[in-house]
Amino acid sequence: MNNPYKRTDIFRCNQDAHRSFEGRVSVYHVIKEKGCYPQGCLYFLWHCSLLEKGNRCIQGYNYIGKNCKGCTYYMEEKVHLQPFLQVGDDEYIAFQDELEEFETWLDTVRYRIKEIAGKIYTVKPWVEKIILPRETHIKLRGYLLVLKKGFIGLDAFNNTFYIRVSEKMMKEYRFLPKMKIELRGEIREDRGRIFVHRPRSVHLLNKGWGRPLTREKVLVAIKTATIFREQPEHCLKCPWGILVDVKDRSEHEIQKYRHLYCLKAMSDHTDCYCRKLN
Repeated sequence: MNNPYKRTDIFRCNQDAHRSFEGRVSVYHVIKEKGCYPQGCLYFLWHCSLLEKGNRCIQGYNYIGKNCKGCTYYMEEKVHLQPFLQVGDDEYIAFQDELEEFETWLDTVRYRIKEIAGKIYTVKPWVEKIILPRETHIKLRGYLLVLKKGFIGLDAFNNTFYIRVSEKMMKEYRFLPKMKIELRGEIREDRGRIFVHRPRSVHLLNKGWGRPLTREKVLVAIKTATIFREQPEHCLKCPWGILVDVKDRSEHEIQKYRHLYCLKAMSDHTDCYCRKLN
């Protein structure tokens, strides 16, 4: 079984928000989250005639936001964009068949307890960042065991999936890369990624490599980490690159997104010794 939700070779989009990803957008984002293919989507580009000329805002703001609507100097530009295909007609038809097969399978396993087996590729902190109007909190929710492939029930799963474990379970089992594991857990899907929740009946079949993560090590690494706007593929695959779940409550509406943190504090991901080692 393959997970087509995370494929970035099907669609491409020129919206400004996707520039840091070189226009690459996942199947999940286009089809499930935005539903913008083939009809496209509309968004409004905000402008301020004062700020764009280098003048100061009469209200003292440094950037354009929701409070600017109604201001004399505020303007909106209506923009229509449409994702375009990066594949031919035959390949797109094959992709649609693959997507239908996957979603049928997902409906049969979602929220069900399944046997899980595989080898841990790496172990990453499971971190949540909460942005409030006057402060920001970082919360370590546990750890993610990253498996590049494995078995979910009787089905061979050929893409990356994740097992969420608590700090208590991490202390008990001391999970490490290269460990072969068997367990039971509840299958869930989160924004296109497959997760195993509430693991139980854990069996470690061999020893792993390295030293287990600890709360102290993780919190120190988070404080010194570099945050990248873009999310390069090699950073996502790197043991020291983690996606932090962000809940932004600084405005009236809660926004949810992810930030890429480099726990090795590399200033430039294009010239990274970790990438060369991997």
